[in-house]
Amino acid sequence: MNARSLCRRSASSLDYGVRLLRVVQFGLAHPLRSCSPAAIDRRLRRLVFSAAQRMKLQLSLYAAAAFFLVVAGPAPAQETLQELTHRGLDLSGDFAQSGLSVDALDVAIGPQTMTLKYRFANPTTAPVRTLLALPLPDLDYADPDAAYAIPAPDPVNFIGLAAKVDGRPAAFDFSQTARVDGRNIDALLRRHNLSLIPVGEFHNQLAALAPEARARLAKDGLIAEIGTDAVGAPLYAPRWLTQTRATRSLELAPAQSVSVELRLRTSLGLSRDTPLREPLRSDRGLASAVAARRGDYCLDAAFIGGIDKIVAAAAPLPAPPPLVAPASEDFATPQPAPTSPPLRVFPEANVANLREWRFAFDLGAAAPLAPIRSFRLVVDKGGADRLVSFCLDKLKKISPTGFELRKTDFTPAGALKILLVGRADASARPTPRSSAKPPAARGAD
Repeated sequence: MNARSLCRRSASSLDYGVRLLRVVQFGLAHPLRSCSPAAIDRRLRRLVFSAAQRMKLQLSLYAAAAFFLVVAGPAPAQETLQELTHRGLDLSGDFAQSGLSVDALDVAIGPQTMTLKYRFANPTTAPVRTLLALPLPDLDYADPDAAYAIPAPDPVNFIGLAAKVDGRPAAFDFSQTARVDGRNIDALLRRHNLSLIPVGEFHNQLAALAPEARARLAKDGLIAEIGTDAVGAPLYAPRWLTQTRATRSLELAPAQSVSVELRLRTSLGLSRDTPLREPLRSDRGLASAVAARRGDYCLDAAFIGGIDKIVAAAAPLPAPPPLVAPASEDFATPQPAPTSPPLRVFPEANVANLREWRFAFDLGAAAPLAPIRSFRLVVDKGGADRLVSFCLDKLKKISPTGFELRKTDFTPAGALKILLVGRADASARPTPRSSAKPPAARGAD
């Protein structure tokens, strides 16, 4: 099937429309630019649909309109963005050999920003000089379907890192490298004036190259054709892996301590629907997506119940039947017409306009070898009307949106993944509340 036939798909192709809609919403980020059939078909071939499921799935007019808006032309916003996992300073290498200690670490993470505050000390009798290194998330573009949530437009400092040392602004140096199949391609990309991270003006840079230069890059495996535009010209995507590191030297005199604060923008993953709502939650075709979320975010009954309450509020039950009086008794008290209790049927369409937001921080990546004397973690969900869930125990609620963990002599471990679910327009509406109270570390509130 070519791009034109895909774009001309009629509304009667409901089964194909539902399949593709599932891919767009939950298939991990296909951009669907210009109806590229090759990438779409790659996604569809990865999914298995039973005959029963094909018969049961029906596309509502609302979902059909959304589907054809996405497929028939460039969408105004990405359906799915993949979050990047942030991390803190590398305290396991040179730092571990320096003799410096980590007296305190305060980590505050939320959907907009993350802040890391370190207190380093030199307990030795000699000056110590070390290198602070912050690895930025790797960006692997080998998968043409990948659409990362890159929080800042700078193709080098793409997390918007800002630092302070003892309260004064401090600059970090950035180094960046790109590789394809293990070989370094930095010089080749720079020779063609291409950014190592394809954000901002990257596609304009690529379009400015001579056709022969683009063909050469494709032959060398640096870019891959992913389809054609409206006039039939080929569209390309990068295939390389980009690694970025920010560094700064730090020198402490004997018995000196210093504070280092890092502030960065959060890579916020996005899905413009959630498979956790009914009837999608009971759809066998989405069972793996639901199971993955249960495992990654430790979903509990309060969280799932909170989603159902939001949907129910947006799709209320039918009104009760009118009161009627028995024909034989003119003055009898009117009684409701006999009927069975109303059945809750959750709509196929996303009538509540639900969204998923995701962000992650690897607490254990390059953690110091010695325990941190004072450790504090704050997770903020950014809005009181959002449901939140993550896998971490013994946090206490400190505000309508914040959860806190405090530890002494603590060594952080593991990656913390946070899931938020709420209405896209929730700030303008009353806050749906769950009657069930969540545990301190997870659930809905």
